[in-house]
Amino acid sequence: MEGLGPIMAMGGMSVLAALPLGFIGLGYLFTLLDRRDDRPSKDDKQVGSKLVLWVLILTGVTLALSGVHGLLAFILGGFKNAGPSIKAAIVPIVVGGASAAAFGLGLLPRTNNSTHQQVERFALGVLGALGGLGAIAGFYGLVDGLVNSRGWPSTSNSLALLVVAGGVGAVAMMRHGQLSGWTQAPARPAAPMPPAGGYPQQGGGYPPQGGGYPQQGGGYPQQGGGYPQQGGGYPQQGGGYPPQGGGGYPPQGGGGGGGYGR
Repeated sequence: MEGLGPIMAMGGMSVLAALPLGFIGLGYLFTLLDRRDDRPSKDDKQVGSKLVLWVLILTGVTLALSGVHGLLAFILGGFKNAGPSIKAAIVPIVVGGASAAAFGLGLLPRTNNSTHQQVERFALGVLGALGGLGAIAGFYGLVDGLVNSRGWPSTSNSLALLVVAGGVGAVAMMRHGQLSGWTQAPARPAAPMPPAGGYPQQGGGYPPQGGGYPQQGGGYPQQGGGYPQQGGGYPQQGGGYPPQGGGGYPPQGGGGGGGYGR
């Protein structure tokens, strides 16, 4: 079990580079099954040529990815053995990239691939599956190297495989989903909007502080305002009642002299 991680990592790239050879046979099989339904691609007469072109494109892409994987593993591994590692990575990148560009940009536009995308959908599905397998193999090697304390060269190789294969697999599956009519996840429902005038805004339904209740000194009369001032509500001394000896009763000696005769 000690060498299972590196074997899985290297086996992932081998599978990634070998499986496109079965794409033509599987593509014809899926096309025949698909033509049993009344679909727009039922009368497509260029299925065979597009299958051949796409298997060549997939071969070039996987070859270029193997070079990218080697270059990334060299970088993550600490730039060890620079000359041979860089040369080994440059060759598949150049050959695979040139091959994929020649068939994908030079010959594929001559077909009806832009209007009948059934074969492209199959090819991207295969590429997504291969990327997923390579990512699983790289993840296995990474976890195995960390848990069992493998050397960093094998662990970095698995990490590079996980990044490269996982990245291309994710891109291929997203494009495959677009061509297959995948639906997006439903958006979170928005909060219901209150009807116009139905719910008062903050500070609208209830009077603001200091508005509903009178301010201090406003609702109740100020000191000396609601009640008469001292000496105002009640007559001042000598005002409500006649002053002593003034008007209420006749002065002493005046009433006696006027009311009764001497």
